[in-house]
Amino acid sequence: MQKTYNDPLLKKLPLAYSYHKILLDQSGKPVDFVLLDINKSYEQIMGVAAENVIGKKASEIFTDLQNDAFDWIGFYGNVALTGISKEMTRYAQYDNQWYKVTAYSPAKYYFAVIFQNVTEDRRNLEEVKKQAKEINELSGDLEMIFNNTQEAMFLVSVEGEEFRYIRFNKSYEKHAGVNLEETKGKTPTEVLGKEVGELVLADYKRCVQKREKITYEQTLRTASGPRTWMTSLTPVMSDGVVKYLIGSRMDFTELKKARDENERLLHWLQTMFNAHSAIMLMIEPESGSIMDANPSACAYYGYSKDELLLMNNADINIALQENEATENLQTKQKGERYIAYKSRLKNGETRLVDAYICPITYADMTQNFAILFDSTDREKYKEQLRHEKELLEIMLDSIGDGVVGIDNNGYITEINKAAQEITGWKEDEVRNKPFMDVFQLRNEETGMPIEDPVERVLKSGNTIGIANHTVLMNKEGRNIPISGSAAPIKDENGRTYGVVIIFRDVSKEKEHLQQILYLSFHDTLTGLYNRRFMEEEMMRIDVPRQLPLTVIMGDVNGLKITNDVFGHETGDRLLKGTAEAFKEVCRREDIASRWGGDEFLMILPKTGFADAQKIVQRIRRNCSGKRVGELRLSVSLGFAVKLAEEEDLERIIQKAEEEMYHQKLMESKGLKNRIIKTLMATLYEKSAETKEHTERLWQHCLMLGKALHLPDAVMNKLHSLALLHDIGKAVIGRGILLKSEPLTDEDWTEIRRHPEIGYRIATNVPEMSNISELILSHHERWDGKGYPRGLKAEAIPLPCRILAVADAYDALTTERVYGKKALSHEEAISELKQNAGTQFDAVITDLFIKLIGSKKP
Repeated sequence: MQKTYNDPLLKKLPLAYSYHKILLDQSGKPVDFVLLDINKSYEQIMGVAAENVIGKKASEIFTDLQNDAFDWIGFYGNVALTGISKEMTRYAQYDNQWYKVTAYSPAKYYFAVIFQNVTEDRRNLEEVKKQAKEINELSGDLEMIFNNTQEAMFLVSVEGEEFRYIRFNKSYEKHAGVNLEETKGKTPTEVLGKEVGELVLADYKRCVQKREKITYEQTLRTASGPRTWMTSLTPVMSDGVVKYLIGSRMDFTELKKARDENERLLHWLQTMFNAHSAIMLMIEPESGSIMDANPSACAYYGYSKDELLLMNNADINIALQENEATENLQTKQKGERYIAYKSRLKNGETRLVDAYICPITYADMTQNFAILFDSTDREKYKEQLRHEKELLEIMLDSIGDGVVGIDNNGYITEINKAAQEITGWKEDEVRNKPFMDVFQLRNEETGMPIEDPVERVLKSGNTIGIANHTVLMNKEGRNIPISGSAAPIKDENGRTYGVVIIFRDVSKEKEHLQQILYLSFHDTLTGLYNRRFMEEEMMRIDVPRQLPLTVIMGDVNGLKITNDVFGHETGDRLLKGTAEAFKEVCRREDIASRWGGDEFLMILPKTGFADAQKIVQRIRRNCSGKRVGELRLSVSLGFAVKLAEEEDLERIIQKAEEEMYHQKLMESKGLKNRIIKTLMATLYEKSAETKEHTERLWQHCLMLGKALHLPDAVMNKLHSLALLHDIGKAVIGRGILLKSEPLTDEDWTEIRRHPEIGYRIATNVPEMSNISELILSHHERWDGKGYPRGLKAEAIPLPCRILAVADAYDALTTERVYGKKALSHEEAISELKQNAGTQFDAVITDLFIKLIGSKKP
């Protein structure tokens, strides 16, 4: 076989032509083919040149041949090996065209292919199919619409004067009672009979004559009785001639009945409108114009009907709120069924009316139909009731007690503010709830629920009191003690409408009572029992079974001097400390009390001598371990034991008191000396005063005393004054005594208190009492401008005048904390001279200068 298939016809064919040889593998399976010949059409379609492709394999020319979804090699190999021609149509993506491919084999292993472009034919075929589908769908839709519309539809053919039915829909068959198969091709008289048929035929002819759509109402007798139809006929023309009539009929029977009924009702309504005693108006919604008014409206407003028909609604009706505009009022009329008005009559009188408004539509026109009732008297009565209700609510809320109203079913109807505050519940939380669900009442002592007071009142019809020791659990779960009563609510005929419960919170009363009871039996300062309680308790405890009975009496040492020197606050702290010492040893059955001002009494049942001694020792140890500031607590104690029933408890208390006073006498002198030492140590520790200053001061005073030949008694006082004159400063605050910057006026006021404090200390210590007046006066001035009493000249005791000069010299020549530097001897002497006769006694000053001058440092 030649490599080319020489057929001149194929070469000139306008169709694409190609000639090939199939290539097989060793198993004889086609694996590729070689292009042997092509025509010009092939070159144009495939976009190739013959010299570039002839003799080459298809896989070399068509590189995507293996990726094509269609098995071209298998297709062509089958033709070349079997000699059976094949044909198919394929879409070419490279040029967006459809081709009919025809393959045949002129000899084994060879095949030729002709490509015919069938794109246009295929597209025409698709368009035809699409149109056929659309026509079928449209025909189906029209058929569905025709048969499923609610109107009865029919189609009549027109041939001259002859009319024949050719189509009905299902609705027509149903309402007319005919069957398409039985009536198709028949005339109206054949289907409906002569009488009815001629009437129908006349309408058909009229439509043909008018050559336009006609609509008419028609009543026909049917098997089910007379029926009224609304019929429309539409002519279908061809070449100017009516060929068909399309008819539609709607059963108008029920609608006609309804219309007739509406006409009848309208007549009745008009009659009622004119005859009714109620005030009736017809109002145009948009403008508010009065469209109609019945005689009752005319009589009420005082206008004739003609006058009212010329008026607007705003002329006779005023909004409840005086500032509300008429247009807002009209808007309300359109949207609301009930409105309250103020109505203005022709005579100028204003009346209240209730307007019930309903929109009515007739003949495509809507109007507001208003029925009005005069409510003036009712509103006055309502206002009176509202005022009385407000007054009642104000009264209820003004009552300090809680008030709760309950109906006959046990449900809460009212609760005033006091009850809300006591229970913690708001009115909207408890209204219409069972009383016992909200008011949980229990016995305070047992915790058990108490009987429902509402149920008791409803059963008995009588007022009952709420039992003592009743507690109410409030909203937070806290028990509140209450007191109150429950009473029936009855009318004048004795009919019960419910129960009213009045109660109050007695927590504060109980607390106040407990406080009174506590204060009546306790000492307010120490918290111990008081003398009144102890005297009553002694009568209870003074019985044989409590023997042996021990009484311990205690007295706070140094309380008076502490009060005088350090103030009553410090004294109170001593008393509290003593009370704590007694409490710490007090057993469960023991009773400790504050018997008097600084005395304490303790009774110990079933306690003998040995145990009593141990307890006394423990009290002493407790006291010695307590301090109030710089002071150590000291208490004198004595005790006595009642062993026999016949012994008088009063006498036992006296014995304990005697032993306590004996102990106090033993300790008193040493205590006061300790207080003095404590005060002096405190003074040296927190002020500029030192033992060296005191020693220098005494040496200066001794020098002056000897020069003045003072007697020994005066020298002794002068010595004590030099040592103790500033003892009152021990009570002044450390911050003032050690202040480095200049003292303020307030600081000096505090400093100037120390002579008086020292005076009080001295008067309480027998050993110091002889110098108390000297301590009080040691800051007086010769010119009377000193403090605290403003003594002048020789009214100032001599030892104080001596001390003033000596103390001033030592202060001037010593560095002070107040920021003043020490002066030299000469500067100090100059200062003394300047103040002689004003601050100091001039004689004493001159003598001191002479004496100290001879001993110049």
